[in-house]
Amino acid sequence: MSLLILFHRKMSLRQQINDKNYQLMQKKQELYDLQSYTAAIADGSVSMNDLTTSPASMFGNMSQYMVGSHNYAMNAAQQNMAYLQGTNQIGQVSQDATAQNQYQMAVFKNLYDQQKAQYQKAEEAKLQVKNKQIDNECLKLEQQLKQLEAEYQSIGSSVDKYASECAPKYA
Repeated sequence: MSLLILFHRKMSLRQQINDKNYQLMQKKQELYDLQSYTAAIADGSVSMNDLTTSPASMFGNMSQYMVGSHNYAMNAAQQNMAYLQGTNQIGQVSQDATAQNQYQMAVFKNLYDQQKAQYQKAEEAKLQVKNKQIDNECLKLEQQLKQLEAEYQSIGSSVDKYASECAPKYA
């Protein structure tokens, strides 16, 4: 009877090991996808090529980043530009209207780029936290897997030992 219990435990451990391996594989895939997303936004913008080559699990995040970073940077740059114009901090560079417009566009682009970089840094900080969290989950799963495999080996040797003791001896 106890041989049957040992076999049952061995099968249960095999199932748990398989489940942990599957969970570990999913976490590693999630980590890979997150790293590819991080690499795609590293230059500060997401191109259509980045979007089309992104992993399926990150497509929504990349789309949101693309739209969100632009909207955030545009709104903040417009507010800053309005403030600068309202307080006369931009000043008159030239009497020529074209030159003045070009100067204001250059100032606006600079403000836009600063805000976009700020949005990127915030996103990268969130991704770094998520990356560490997934790394910790992977380490935890790997430790659990090692414990289960050690117990599986122990049960396997116990089954072999018990089976050899219970085997009929003809002499």
